[in-house]
Amino acid sequence: MQDSFSVRVPPDEGRFFRAPARVELALDSADSAAALLRPVQARRLAGQAREVLGRLSTRRDAEVKEALVHVLDAVSALEREVELLHRRALLGNRGVALVEHDVRIGGDGLEVVGLQAEGQVGVHLGLRVAGSYQLVSVRAHARDAGTHVELLFDDIDAASRDLVVAFVFEQQRRARRRELDAAFRA
Repeated sequence: MQDSFSVRVPPDEGRFFRAPARVELALDSADSAAALLRPVQARRLAGQAREVLGRLSTRRDAEVKEALVHVLDAVSALEREVELLHRRALLGNRGVALVEHDVRIGGDGLEVVGLQAEGQVGVHLGLRVAGSYQLVSVRAHARDAGTHVELLFDDIDAASRDLVVAFVFEQQRRARRRELDAAFRA
């Protein structure tokens, strides 16, 4: 007996699943996406504090440790918020504004109606994933597909792709929930 399985994928389906969604989107030069992807020049204090906290005795200091974990979670959230504000400020300084668009999005890119773009572009996406707002900036290749523009991500890092895929799954789950709720009410 073999412990594997296979999934038949049609030959013309070489891309990721795409789900309809409404996202904040801005296009810019391809170089701008690279600039936004550079690490923010700041020390992550919450991470260093967690290392020190890990060295505390587990029995004697349990209550103190629990309180500090909550404080560090708050500090970590503030650090993420500051980085998000920094990235939004960088976009604002370039005159780039995130605008809501209806798209079909997947781990490999997205399709947008009503935009015009061709060649290499910077794509900035505002996504709400697991209750947290994320700003993803990637390089993409834009091509006119007649009724829409297709933006295919170039060299997207694993963390950004994971955020996009998590967002797609959330959108798919919400759509399925709406379908089930509508069927239940009917």
